[in-house]
Amino acid sequence: MKKFIIALLFILIFFTMLTCYRQKLNAENYAQQISTVSLTILPVTNLKIINPNVSETITEGAAAAEKFTSGDVEMASNSPTLIVNSNQKWKLTVKTSGFSGPYQKSANDLLLRDNASEHVGEEFKKYTELTLQDQEIASYEAGVKNESHPLQYKVLLDWEKDLPGTYTATVTYTLASSAA
Repeated sequence: MKKFIIALLFILIFFTMLTCYRQKLNAENYAQQISTVSLTILPVTNLKIINPNVSETITEGAAAAEKFTSGDVEMASNSPTLIVNSNQKWKLTVKTSGFSGPYQKSANDLLLRDNASEHVGEEFKKYTELTLQDQEIASYEAGVKNESHPLQYKVLLDWEKDLPGTYTATVTYTLASSAA
């Protein structure tokens, strides 16, 4: 019986060693590491203005008289042009500082229209009087890339009030984004 147990023990040791050897032959040798990539994107807006300074000179003669008779002077088309970029919901607003000049011309004598076809509010598809407070020109519920807003100014004229001289108004455009 003792020989039988010793023989069984040798057989058991032999098969254990054989199994370990086979596992070693079949095992792959490799190393592994993990890398994590993280990107945080915050709200981004960009407003570019092309041809920001617009001017017109009313000279003497029939053409000048016609402008006063019609009650306004239309400034150059597509001047200025705004380019809107935003990666989320956005709103474009405008306000004026009012006029400085020989006579205190009303801020409402400056009108603006947006000739763009997309995202323009109904009010600014036609000439709209500007005010000292922000007014919404255009907005959209998602991001946009290089959306063009070709604008045009019109200035109201009055034979009795508009004295000779230079009238200047500052117009401020603001592009704001917000979470959708």
